[in-house]
Amino acid sequence: MNSIILRYDYESELLQDVIRETSLTPTDLVICSSKEDFLGQLVTQLHQGQVQSEVETPSHPEEVDTPSEERWSKPRHVLLSQILHVLSASQLVNLIFCPNIPILRGFLSGFISRTALPSTQPPGPIIVLNLLAMHHGTSEFTLQGLSQTLATAASAGHRTNRRVKLVECKDINDPFNPNRGPNLWQTEVQLLSAAIKIGEPGQSWGRRTISVMKFASRWFSAEGQNERHRQENDPVDWPRNSPEEEMIV
Repeated sequence: MNSIILRYDYESELLQDVIRETSLTPTDLVICSSKEDFLGQLVTQLHQGQVQSEVETPSHPEEVDTPSEERWSKPRHVLLSQILHVLSASQLVNLIFCPNIPILRGFLSGFISRTALPSTQPPGPIIVLNLLAMHHGTSEFTLQGLSQTLATAASAGHRTNRRVKLVECKDINDPFNPNRGPNLWQTEVQLLSAAIKIGEPGQSWGRRTISVMKFASRWFSAEGQNERHRQENDPVDWPRNSPEEEMIV
């Protein structure tokens, strides 16, 4: 089942799990931003994590009744500590950067698995990072626009027999920004784009709003600590047809 993963706050947390869980299964990580923006976020996250680790290290080790090797070997992020494992896992993690919505939709529409796997080996996931954040602030941040992208992502998984996972992460430079992170799934969006001209009788209907999580549950189920929000919003029990048949455009 395709899923919305709600337990990650930052990209570094996602990458840590991807690297640790990757054994013999290729993973495609579709990043909805430019390479420069992604690396900027990641480097800042790793730096802040390292600084925090150093601050938490006791300044007088003799006062702490623990072996010195335990005292000074606080676990660091896997990207900074397990270099050989990261190099091995990187061969199975494919990064795809999609800096805008047309490129993202085009990539997902033509997506095919490029790695041949043994018949007994289950295919790895397709992880799409910050899909909602890319749409936010554009005319596509509506039921109509998001449904097209979500259905295209689900179709890519259906076509290649792979699970699709959606992840939204916060901005490390503005962690309290309400327009970034897992809480975006609770945002209310209009049914139609404001650019679409509708007659007077349909204006009230066209400007109605709906929770993103509610209609995203047509293709994806929520996983993580915030799943209760999905239950509280009482998502619609949509019919489970193929993604192409369910696309609302």
